Amino acid sequence: MYKNILVAIDDSATSLSALKEALHIARTSSAKLYIAHVADETLLNMHHHVFAHMADADNNAVATLAKAGQQLLDEAMKSASGIDAEPLLLHASNRRVSETIVEKAKELNVDLIIVGRHGQRGLATLILGSVAEQLAKIADVSVLLVRKH
Repeated sequence: MYKNILVAIDDSATSLSALKEALHIARTSSAKLYIAHVADETLLNMHHHVFAHMADADNNAVATLAKAGQQLLDEAMKSASGIDAEPLLLHASNRRVSETIVEKAKELNVDLIIVGRHGQRGLATLILGSVAEQLAKIADVSVLLVRKH
């Protein structure tokens, strides 16, 4: 039986499926659910000249990423009524999203990580691997990869 579950979400359809699965498991296990979103600031460092133009009027791209992530978490929390759930806005400053998630999971004594698996292929996935695949490789706890359903 799981006691502490972390679900990592983004704005994808597979992420929504992962959230639904996490909510179901948390309800049936009476587990604490951490709903996490990682603001991937490393993309800003690589492509700052592009992303800076999409930021708010004050040109604060990091704040814009955090605001969007918080909105995503607020929406996710609406579906967590009746569950002991907590939103987590994490920041991937100078490290991979997967490493950020695993570090927080260790800190919170999480015994299950749930994440959507996009099933995409391509050069970026071939070279870097997906976040889901990286989590499955580096996490010290069980990782549930959920496909869109």
